[in-house]
Amino acid sequence: MITIFRSLIIIGATLFMVMGCGESSPPDGEPAIGAPEIQATATANPTTPKSASAITDPPDNLSVVNTMHDALLNSSSAIRFGTQADPLTVTLGPTEGGMPDYSAYEGKHSMNIQMPLLTPVLAPVDMEFVGFKNRSATYRQDSPNQNRMEPFDDLELCFESVSADWEAMVVCVYHLRTTPLLESHLADDDCGLQERWDGGGAEKGRIYYLENSSDRSERNPESCDPLLGTILKRGDVLGFSGQVDQNPHSGFRFKVKSSDKNPLTEEGDPYLHWVQPKPFFYWQCFEPGVEFEAGVLAYPFDCDLVGSTE
Repeated sequence: MITIFRSLIIIGATLFMVMGCGESSPPDGEPAIGAPEIQATATANPTTPKSASAITDPPDNLSVVNTMHDALLNSSSAIRFGTQADPLTVTLGPTEGGMPDYSAYEGKHSMNIQMPLLTPVLAPVDMEFVGFKNRSATYRQDSPNQNRMEPFDDLELCFESVSADWEAMVVCVYHLRTTPLLESHLADDDCGLQERWDGGGAEKGRIYYLENSSDRSERNPESCDPLLGTILKRGDVLGFSGQVDQNPHSGFRFKVKSSDKNPLTEEGDPYLHWVQPKPFFYWQCFEPGVEFEAGVLAYPFDCDLVGSTE
């Protein structure tokens, strides 16, 4: 089914243009400071991961990794990097590494990737579907004096790595429009769109937050017909990107195991750390049959779709 979804949507995805930059309506402010002290603490001792990364060693063949980075930093590309994580939330590896002109709001622990609406989002590594929360709404307006954002796609899916390269790694993707992993998403009212965003929605399994994680069942999650426990192989379609107001994009959170404790964790595994995805990992375009060195992740989109909007 996932392959069918991918082939149907790729054709339509190229018709859309990226219309915004960074997170929708992020709070104003200067880039966060003080993160280097946190990083120094987190990387003082040897870390658990042995795979290629910013805190271990590069892959042997550098010619095939990060090949799309220049295009992803180009404002004319159909797919491009957006707002980075707040450096103060990054406790392992490089703290900076997103688009330099986009200041992250306080507490942001994800990297945005701008992409046309309904772009297929690919699994960067072999992983298991462990939780979801459908916060999607027709619009979001937290107070009368704030701008109304319509639409407000806010479906989040969380996964845990089943790859020996990255044991216990967490991957969460949000601001999705829909997913084949919820068979009744948008088909059942309880698993559809709220009128106004309230931060809640049909939810089941593990969702990871900045300082903790939840494992609960809320608002009739069975209405979504979730396929929790599904194992996705690297390159499988996990969902389709969404849109927030005039800003089509999705957000990506990565949490990696270390032998040092995360000073921000209040509940849950204290050895899991949020990382800055772009500089922390090495990235490679996915194609069937392509070899990946240990630790290298697949770009979470079809590289052929990056293109140019000019």
